[in-house]
Amino acid sequence: MTTTIPKRINEVTSPWLSSILGTQVIDFNTSLVAGGHLADVFRIHDIIYADSPSVLPPSLIIKIVCQNEDQRAIAISNNAYLREVLFFEKLAAEVPLRTPTIYSVLYDNLERCEFFSIIMEDLSSHSKLFDQLTDQQGEADIRKIILELAEFHALFWESDTLKLDWIGFPENCYEFPMHESALGCEDNIDTFVALWENAFKQGPFQNKWPSLEPMTRLICDGNAERLLDQIYKILNQRPHTLLHNDLRGNNLFRTKPQTGESCEITYIDWQLVAPGPPGLEFSEAWQHSVPPEVRRKDLDFLKQYHQRLTEIEPKTAAYTYPMLLEDYRLGYVLWWMTLITVGTAVLKSLETPEGREIKALWGANMPYMYQAIEDHDCYGMVKRLLSLST
Repeated sequence: MTTTIPKRINEVTSPWLSSILGTQVIDFNTSLVAGGHLADVFRIHDIIYADSPSVLPPSLIIKIVCQNEDQRAIAISNNAYLREVLFFEKLAAEVPLRTPTIYSVLYDNLERCEFFSIIMEDLSSHSKLFDQLTDQQGEADIRKIILELAEFHALFWESDTLKLDWIGFPENCYEFPMHESALGCEDNIDTFVALWENAFKQGPFQNKWPSLEPMTRLICDGNAERLLDQIYKILNQRPHTLLHNDLRGNNLFRTKPQTGESCEITYIDWQLVAPGPPGLEFSEAWQHSVPPEVRRKDLDFLKQYHQRLTEIEPKTAAYTYPMLLEDYRLGYVLWWMTLITVGTAVLKSLETPEGREIKALWGANMPYMYQAIEDHDCYGMVKRLLSLST
C-alpha cells in the first residue's frame, strides 16, 4: 500500500505511473471509458516508454474512485472498494474465470477503503464488451457463461474462503452486498420517481407493469427492513458459495475469435464479490442486460446451470432447483430496492459528459427489469413474505 493514490485522473502523471510500473514513462494520454455507478474508469493510452520496445503494453486501464460524491458514498458505505482491491490482491488467481491482468493495486485502509486505484490490462486490445445497449448477449452467450459460473460456484461451495473477514459476514449471517442501499429505498423512492419523470418525461410505473407500483409502495411504506429480514431468513438457510454479484453485460468482455473458434469471456468489476446462494447471481446478470424475449428462457437456463453445478460438485444437490428459482426471484426484489437508492445518485448526474450514455442505459434497460418483476410475480412474493412477519 502507499499514500500516493490518485483521487482524480489529473493526478496520474508520468512520474507517478513510472513508479507504479517500475519503468520510465515519458508521456501518455488519458480518456474516460466509463463513469460507473460506483467507480470511474479511464484508458491510459499512447504510452511512450523510455525503453523501446517495452514489455509493457501501449495502453492500460485505470480504475479510481467515483467523482460523483453521492455515488462514491454509496460505494464506501457498502465496502465496494475494499472488496475489489482485496479480490485482485488475494483471490483472483484462484478463480476459474478469466479476470483482467493486474499491474497495480493501491488502497488506503484495510478497514474502510475510501480511495484506491487499480491498473489493469486494456481488454479492448483483444476483446469486445457485451454492450447492454448495442451488443447484447444472445442465448448461446448466456449458455456459455452459466456453464463457466457453475464451475466457479462449485469450486467455492461452502468453502473456507467465504469466512475471510473482508468477504464474509459477521456471525455467518447473510447480508446483501448492497444492504444499505436496499434499506434506503424508503427514503429515496419519491426522489427517484421525480428524477425518472424529469429525465424520461414519464413515470417508471406504467400499465404494462401493473404490479410494479403497488409492490414498490408496499415495500417503501415502512416495510423495507421487515422485508429484508424475511428475505435474509430464507437466504441464511441456503448453502453459500462465492458470487460475483454484478454480472450485467457491461462487466463482461469476450474475445474476437477467428471463424470456428470459441470466444473467451473475461469477468470484470468485482466490487460486490461476496458469499451467497447462486440464484441471486442470475437476476443481476440478466435483469438489465438481456431483452425479455431472451430472458424469458430463464427457467431453462437455470435448469441447465443447476444440472452442470451438481455434475461438477455432487454436494451442491442439497441446493435444489426450486431453491435456486426462489432465490433468483428474490434477487429481483433486492436489486429493485437497491436501484431506487442508486438511481437517486445516478439520475442526478445526467448533465455530466457521460450522462447521455447513462440516460440511454437506464432508459432502455430498467424496463427489462420491470418486466422480469412482472413475469415472476415478485409482488405476490413480497406480500407473502411480509405477511409472515406480522
